[in-house]
Amino acid sequence: MRRKLSFILVTFIAVLAAGCPSLWKTEMVEKDPGPDKLFQAAEEQFQKKQYSQAVEVYERLKSGYPDFKKMPEVYLKIADALYDEKSYDKAIARYQQFIDLYPGNKEVSRAKFNIGMAYFNQIKNTVDVDNSVVQRATAEFKALAADSNAGEWAKKAEEKYNECRKKLAEKEMYKAHTMLSVKNYQAARLAAKRVLDEYPKLGYDDDAAELIKSIKGK
Repeated sequence: MRRKLSFILVTFIAVLAAGCPSLWKTEMVEKDPGPDKLFQAAEEQFQKKQYSQAVEVYERLKSGYPDFKKMPEVYLKIADALYDEKSYDKAIARYQQFIDLYPGNKEVSRAKFNIGMAYFNQIKNTVDVDNSVVQRATAEFKALAADSNAGEWAKKAEEKYNECRKKLAEKEMYKAHTMLSVKNYQAARLAAKRVLDEYPKLGYDDDAAELIKSIKGK
């Protein structure tokens, strides 16, 4: 009798375990909140400037619900979050992804402007200016400024385009004076000439012309 009861007990436990695998887990798995709640959670993290957490939730939303109605905004918010936390190279890639996927979206001009700003914000002082970074920013702002459909962003881009050109002119004048100080007259002359030829009417024409005049014949 005792042996029969033991057999029944073991069989019951086995059937129960097979039918309820959650018994082998420590806690109940969190229920999927759905795309709208995920988006709301990501937005709350974004507003709190908890950008890494926001990106994590946006990415979860992007991979789990690719047909979500606000997917363009999800892509854009990921780029914005990376931009705001100053991860500029990552932000540039994500803005470009948004532009490629949604070229007709009304936020495309802002995304293009922020690509330019992501380069612009990496520009250091005149001495340490990386010309390649400035030139990338210049190219982005120039293209946006020429876009007749960009509205207010075209005007903002034009202002930043001129700032970029001014920084390049500053760098050339700094180079010209540095070369002059070590009596490398040819290099000084070439740098000053570039200011006159490539960056005229930005406030450095007189300085460049005077420098060239001072080393005439040297």
